Amino acid sequence: MKKNLLIVGDSLGLPRDNLPYSYTWTYLLSDYLQNFHTVLKLQRALNSDTINSGVKEDWLEFYKPDDVILQVGIVDCSPRFLKNGGLLMKLVNSSPFFLKNFIWKLIKKYKTRSVVNVDVTIDRFESNIEKYINRCISIGVSRIFLIKIAKSGSAMVKKSPEILSQINFYNQIFDKLAGKYQNCILINELTNANDDYFIEDGYHLSEFGNYNLFEAIKKYYK
Repeated sequence: MKKNLLIVGDSLGLPRDNLPYSYTWTYLLSDYLQNFHTVLKLQRALNSDTINSGVKEDWLEFYKPDDVILQVGIVDCSPRFLKNGGLLMKLVNSSPFFLKNFIWKLIKKYKTRSVVNVDVTIDRFESNIEKYINRCISIGVSRIFLIKIAKSGSAMVKKSPEILSQINFYNQIFDKLAGKYQNCILINELTNANDDYFIEDGYHLSEFGNYNLFEAIKKYYK
């Protein structure tokens, strides 16, 4: 009988216009693991709040996985121009299309991305990840792989100068929790990534980045 592998992640595991599905690390791994039934729970702009809210069982318990691979964090920690869900963001988004475009041009010209406007604070991020780990433990998950947040490429750093320090802070949460829970395994492959690992946005993984992440996880299944 096949074991169940649950992969939970954001857009870094999904295809894009210039990256076919067959090049993604999620496809490569699911194709390689013939003795596993692989469930992909991937969502663009996924953050750690989502996996513990709503019908939270959709992100874990319904699948009764033997192993879980979790890739979240960049959406949580990225500095932003405006606070998602904040009053100003709501006002901008409710404006007529032409006005909204004009406002965003002004914002991007005169404002900088700020850590004050992150989607998920670091304290809440830690709480979310630990809560998810404990949910895994409670249903008997054997191994929980925590993919640390990728060191962004130069294109993203240029747009968001504080991103690298944010990534470092949030990755320390993964280090802390992996040290606390024995069944957590850190995947460090992306923490020293260079521009070759990314497509032109400096954020989403290239074919090279996807392949190297696949290889880093694959070694645990030999």
